[in-house]
Order: sequence, then C-alpha cells, then structure tokens
Amino acid sequence: GPQMDAYFCEADELLYGGQAGGGKTDLIIGLSLTAHHRSLVLRRTGKEADKLPERYTEILGNTAGYNGQKGTWKIDGRIIDMGGCQLEDDKQKRKGIPHDLKAFDELVDFTESQYLFITTWNRSTKVGQRCRIVATSNPPTDPEGMWVIKRWRAWLDPTYSKPAQPGELRWYTNINGVDTEVDGKGPHWNGEKMVEAQSRSFIRSTLEDNPDLVNTDYASKLDSLPEGYRLAFREGKFDAGLKDQPFQIVPTAWIRLAQKRWEEHPHPPNGGPMCAIG
Repeated sequence: GPQMDAYFCEADELLYGGQAGGGKTDLIIGLSLTAHHRSLVLRRTGKEADKLPERYTEILGNTAGYNGQKGTWKIDGRIIDMGGCQLEDDKQKRKGIPHDLKAFDELVDFTESQYLFITTWNRSTKVGQRCRIVATSNPPTDPEGMWVIKRWRAWLDPTYSKPAQPGELRWYTNINGVDTEVDGKGPHWNGEKMVEAQSRSFIRSTLEDNPDLVNTDYASKLDSLPEGYRLAFREGKFDAGLKDQPFQIVPTAWIRLAQKRWEEHPHPPNGGPMCAIG
C-alpha cells in the first residue's frame, strides 16, 4: 500500500501524509531501522519527541542501545538521533550534523526556515548510502502550516496549473532565489552557475490503509470532530484551508487566476507600462 510506496519512493524529498492513523510515524521509524546509517527524527516539541522512544521500544521489544540523555539510539551499527525543535533558534543545535535520513514527523508544526536549515546537512560519506528527506504530516489547521502546501503545491493545490499524481517525481531547484520546478535533473542554470535539481514527491496516506487501526473505533472518533479538524484529520484534505473566509474581500479564485496568467505570461511586452502593483 501507500506506506510501502513511500518506503521505496525514489524522491530526494518526500511528503507522506493525509489522514490521521495512516502509519506516518512508523514509516520514519522503519526507514531509520532498516535503510539508513545515521538518521535524525524530529518532532516540533521535546514533549512530543519523548514519545518516539516508546514506539521504538514497542517495535524492537527492548531498549538496548538507547541513551535517554542524548536522545540517541545505537542499534546494529545505526545511529538514530531524536529530539524536538520547539523554538525557532533551536534549529541551530542541528547545524553541521550530517544525517543520510532527515525525518520530520508532522511537518506542518515546523516552520519553513527550520525545515530548510536542518535539511542542509542531508549527506553521508558512507559509500553506497542513499540520502533522503522524509516528512510526514496531516493537513495544516492554521495558517502557519500553509507553507507545506506551497512547497508541494503540484500535488496539494487543486488550482496548480500542472498537477502531479501521488508518487510522481517532480524536479526543483533554486533559480534567482526562487524555488522553481524544472524539467528533469538537469543541470540547469540557476542565475549564477549550472546546478542539478532535486526530486520531490508526495504520497497520500489513509486510515483505511492501516490494518492495526481500521477495525477499531478510531474512525468514529475522527468523524465526530468539528468540521475543520475532521476535514484535516479524517478526510486528509490539504486544500481545506484554501477556502475563502466569510468576510474575505478579494476571492481566492481571482488571486489564483491572476497567478496562473503570470505563470503563462511571466514577462510583459517590450516597452509596456507597469500594469499591476502589489
């Protein structure tokens, strides 16, 4: 199912998520225990991160190799670092520390700058070791998490002009300071030099894909949530937050259409006057 698709996904940067109960945390734990040499597994707060060793213990059946003071698990030659990143500046604690797996559990809880800063050191000197970034998440329930939809808009934004299918690889690089979708790995000219693009993908998870939860009463609990949370956690709708607010003056659809016109015709005609200002 989707969890296995995510495990074997070839993307350099993967977002796996949707409904609550889709096995998101277990995907990260499974990767760290079987496919990577040194992993970093993060939750936004330390209190949330404290729950990670409990799940590792349930899977492994013991706590051999776990150092609670350092938040590090050493097992079968692998190193798994765990922790939180509650304050914005806590990202500095991860500076310069290489991991071939950088994993974020519930990505919408993190800020975009934390994510971009920490993933800078996604690397390894171990011959043959794959490096990847894996993030899991439910849809955002407040504006602070909307950056996730923007970064994966090809899969999550229904108004995007070139929608992508779940599991499809798309390629991105920074061109003149802007995160830009490009055609293939490249190399591409980024305004200063030729660079290779990184692949990105999204795979949707659902509660029904999880055999450990689907036959419990968890679904009924999610169905009884208020609409905003139900759309996010039960139905996994990433676009729910894109709906207009009751007293919004300019309809979002108008903005999307204007953005689409700009994408299709990014340069004004030669000699034309300024036609828009924001």
